[in-house]
Amino acid sequence: MGKIDREPVESSSGAPLPSPAESGREEGRVEEYFRWDPLDDPRFSPLIVGSGSIGGKGRSLLFAMARIWDSGEETLKRVIFPRSLFIAADAFDEVLSGIPDLEKLKAGDPGELEAAFLKASLPERVSLAVRAFLEEVTDPIIVRSSSVLEDSLKYSFAGKYLSTFEFNDGELSLEERCEKVEGDIKKIYARTFFPVALAYRRKHGMGDDRMGIILMRVAGKWRGRYYYPTMAGVGFSRYYRRWTSRIKSEDGIIRLVFGMGTTSTKRGYARTFALTLPCLRPEGQNPFNIMRHSQEHFQVIDREQKELVTVDVKQIWEDIFPYHSCFPDYAQVYSPDDQGGYFTPVSRRGTMIQKGEKVCFTFEEFACRSNHFFDRMKKLLSLLDREMGVPADVEFAYHPGEDLVEVLQARPLWISDQDRRVEIPDLTNRTVILKADRMVTHGMRENIPWLVYIDHHIYAGETRFHDVARAVGAVNEKLRGERYILAAPGRVGSSNPLLGVPVQYDEITQCCCIAEIGFPKEGYMPELSFGTHFFTDLEIDGILYMPVYEGAKNNIFDEEFLNSAPYATGPHPAVRLYGGSFSVYTDGDRNLGVITADRIDEASSPFCS
Repeated sequence: MGKIDREPVESSSGAPLPSPAESGREEGRVEEYFRWDPLDDPRFSPLIVGSGSIGGKGRSLLFAMARIWDSGEETLKRVIFPRSLFIAADAFDEVLSGIPDLEKLKAGDPGELEAAFLKASLPERVSLAVRAFLEEVTDPIIVRSSSVLEDSLKYSFAGKYLSTFEFNDGELSLEERCEKVEGDIKKIYARTFFPVALAYRRKHGMGDDRMGIILMRVAGKWRGRYYYPTMAGVGFSRYYRRWTSRIKSEDGIIRLVFGMGTTSTKRGYARTFALTLPCLRPEGQNPFNIMRHSQEHFQVIDREQKELVTVDVKQIWEDIFPYHSCFPDYAQVYSPDDQGGYFTPVSRRGTMIQKGEKVCFTFEEFACRSNHFFDRMKKLLSLLDREMGVPADVEFAYHPGEDLVEVLQARPLWISDQDRRVEIPDLTNRTVILKADRMVTHGMRENIPWLVYIDHHIYAGETRFHDVARAVGAVNEKLRGERYILAAPGRVGSSNPLLGVPVQYDEITQCCCIAEIGFPKEGYMPELSFGTHFFTDLEIDGILYMPVYEGAKNNIFDEEFLNSAPYATGPHPAVRLYGGSFSVYTDGDRNLGVITADRIDEASSPFCS
């Protein structure tokens, strides 16, 4: 986003306030958002333990609560928030002051650092508040980090700190439950100094962080042995990766899953809805493609295992069916045939699932019958966009039986360079090796010295998928100080290695562009993962993205060039390094992205002898 030159305003966290985009949003809205202090609102001060900042997650959530309550919008009266307790960062400061040799511990083994925090004592006011909260809340809870540096337009820290689920078992005494939660708080404090967080802050030129805490009742209810909400997801007031020109960026988008929303922030399966045209699908209307992109597993809290687990809908759908009067709105049975297959409703009669058939969450009937839900989400996101003065990002659960949206997190969505026009130059006499025609970002990167390519044939035959991911990390480390383009099959950073290479974000810090290549026959398909923690990091760091589909019209995957050009093999046979000069041009308005090979050098790499 372009910036307006002015002196930086201080946020309530003490962090410098970035200028708003030159897109017509009023500067005063952004300043008001950052200056707003929940301690000044008598509706919220009883929920806060201590004084000073409660961190970015906490303050943003309470800001959203205030604006929704004060909006007067009829449909937003069906928006609720979970029972929560907010612990200010001054408690973190007190714990730190009581840990000897902290600087030495920060530079040493993370396990020893965490052990030192666990031995420390929390302030008495915190322990009393935790006890009072647990006396009233006996459902599962989540203990969430809420760091002071997260109170920013520019940095999300998504996935960098710790959040923990607690079963909050009623069979345990109150003292035992308090002890578990206090231990979780101290573990979160320790993670402030773990390598992932330190590397992120170092990369962005930030110093030490301070940590607030949120204790929050988990959204959902008990359904037999399982606790979960019917649906959950993430939503965005602006949509910068459109798969069709029928959608406008201001339409807003949500990414929805059945069960716990933890899966919606990972690169797994979820249903993407454009809020003004919810029946459109990025994958089209072919039943086979819909099945391939549909959710089959979901997360719940298991009463027997007393922890968060992943379950297979094919195995338990008959057990949970009685608890969902509208279950056929979410799940359908896919049956294969020679024409791409077909879907039939999940029946109350408990029809046997035949070999080759699948129960999967397509949300097909839900999309057709739930205009009130999509209208509410549109109004909710538009309101927060307007009140924050910048695009808004929310995490939510939806309870269709009560028709309630439960907001679990709300914060600004920082997007880089989306308002800048990208002119793709004349490519005559230049070698285009990759070309995309959908879901691309805005941007241009020229004269990139390296292209790192993951050979999909070798990866498809691999069983130790994480070895490939660690090899990419090793290349990233060797190329420190030099940029590269990463081209790989399927979804880079997927939590499921069958969908793509499961790299961690800190293993691709030198990458400036990711090209995900779809190979339908092998099951590797890029997916619109706007809203996952992985893609939030890409946005913040300005890493360009383009999905390329082998064999698709207006797409180019020049495998012949990649096989004939000189390359060096990385630390895994699937990883190839091409040296030379490469350029990337991506135009999100026109949905056009290209990668050119302007010069190829003789094979050499940091891994060559």
